[in-house]
Amino acid sequence: MLERHRRQDYQDSGNELSEFSRRALAGLQYHPGDEPLEATLRRIDRKTGGAAGRSFPIRQFLSIAAAAALLLIGGYFLIQQPPGHEALFARHFDYLPSAVETRGGARADGPAAYEETAGARDKAMQAYEAGEYQQARRLMEEYLSENKRDNEVRLYLGIVLLGEGDPAGAIDNLEAALANLPQPAYERPARWYLALAYLRNGQPEQARALLAALKNGNDRYATASRALSGQL
Repeated sequence: MLERHRRQDYQDSGNELSEFSRRALAGLQYHPGDEPLEATLRRIDRKTGGAAGRSFPIRQFLSIAAAAALLLIGGYFLIQQPPGHEALFARHFDYLPSAVETRGGARADGPAAYEETAGARDKAMQAYEAGEYQQARRLMEEYLSENKRDNEVRLYLGIVLLGEGDPAGAIDNLEAALANLPQPAYERPARWYLALAYLRNGQPEQARALLAALKNGNDRYATASRALSGQL
């Protein structure tokens, strides 16, 4: 993590990390530049060591609980200063589990299986399910160029674009999907991800309006919308 931070390399392009560690790595880019990361970790090491009555060396933080330590850093700084839109986005974004029925290669078989056995739509969604988001984006865009009315795939493309750092493209696709939903169950997730896209695109007022419509209820979107609204 320290070496990646020195190189300012915050993307796990090789899919070497777990989802938890990927998000921790992405959060490193919000570490303030006026203090070296090593110094911050040592300072937090002293604080946690004093609170617990024992010392936890910096090496143990990095080797055993690097991701947890980085999340602790994030929480420490968020207490001292209001989070920006990008930091709020990173805190609340996660990929929507696929509800799309696919045929062909099994999910656990890896990219080779779905490339060889699935149709174009299934290839795209199986890449998404496998966490191969760059591959999924390419396959979805190719598929949608010939199947423009498939708003179910378009919804997931919007989520992929959002996660890949293209909020403007995500807004276009999520708005199109929301205007003609493939099924009612997609309405609340579509509004949630559109709100996150507006937030990441620097349009907090549009995000607030969507969050206000999601606040009522007991599902995950209501809970998340109330939390995010309170932080904007």
